[in-house]
Amino acid sequence: MRRSTGAAMLALFFTTAAVAADNRFCGGPVPQTGEPTDLAHVVGDQTLEYIVDQPASLMVCSKGYLLEKCGDHDNARKVFDKCIAAGYIGAMIWKALMLQDGAGGVTPDLPAAAELMHRAALAGDSPYATLGKLHYASALQAGRGVPKDETEARKWFEAAARDGNPDAIEFLRTGYHVGDRDGQARGTGTPPPLASSEPTQPLPGELFEAAQRTVADLPAQVMPHFSARRLLDAPLATPPVRPPSPVEVPPPPTPVAGRHLAKLAEPLVQPAGTASGGLAALFGVLLLSGALRQSLRAPTARRSLSLYQA
Repeated sequence: MRRSTGAAMLALFFTTAAVAADNRFCGGPVPQTGEPTDLAHVVGDQTLEYIVDQPASLMVCSKGYLLEKCGDHDNARKVFDKCIAAGYIGAMIWKALMLQDGAGGVTPDLPAAAELMHRAALAGDSPYATLGKLHYASALQAGRGVPKDETEARKWFEAAARDGNPDAIEFLRTGYHVGDRDGQARGTGTPPPLASSEPTQPLPGELFEAAQRTVADLPAQVMPHFSARRLLDAPLATPPVRPPSPVEVPPPPTPVAGRHLAKLAEPLVQPAGTASGGLAALFGVLLLSGALRQSLRAPTARRSLSLYQA
């Protein structure tokens, strides 16, 4: 039992180490189980593993830059080579920087890097063409992969400056720029010496201490004018407190002359018998009118009965 457990742990260790060492496609390839219905392990069309095998396009070439940054140098070279063959200028710059730095443990190839920078510089009106001019001028200035030629380098620096490249403009102004560094992070050209007599920008703490010394050195007759702005250990003098002024009570308002509605001493109440007497009179009128109508209809009814009996 112990032997089987130890063997399993050892196998797991080597498997984990192999997966960690495999950084292809920025994290390893998609694991395959061999089951056709295992959709969780399908190489999707948005994965780097799928894109590496696709023809050159703007998206494919940009993924080559991502592969290089995450450490998959072999697939980055594969993508850059197909993009360079298709004429993408950015791939020329990226591949030249890989050759210049020796990315992935390969030997640096400075002549091949300078040639790619030259091709990019001649590619036309493009931001990457401007970068090609800057890098090719830097190679000529330093003699990196090409014979050193400062006169020719200045022509390319001027061409990049006309395109608005700030590093080329800085080189023409000072003879030094940091847009293209070597393996020791040194820029191109000769850095200008720092003038020791040039005043440096003081720190905020130094400004505060200088202000304190200036206030302390002022004569006594000038000190009161700055008492409101000084920061001293002693507390500031408390200004005298004036007593509050008495509150003036306003006079009562003058009554306004006009007509007033006097309140009635007793409310108007309608006598209770008035309503009942009116209802009784109305009922009597209705009763008399009914009796009168019955008396008028009685002779007519008797005549009609006598005729019917005859």
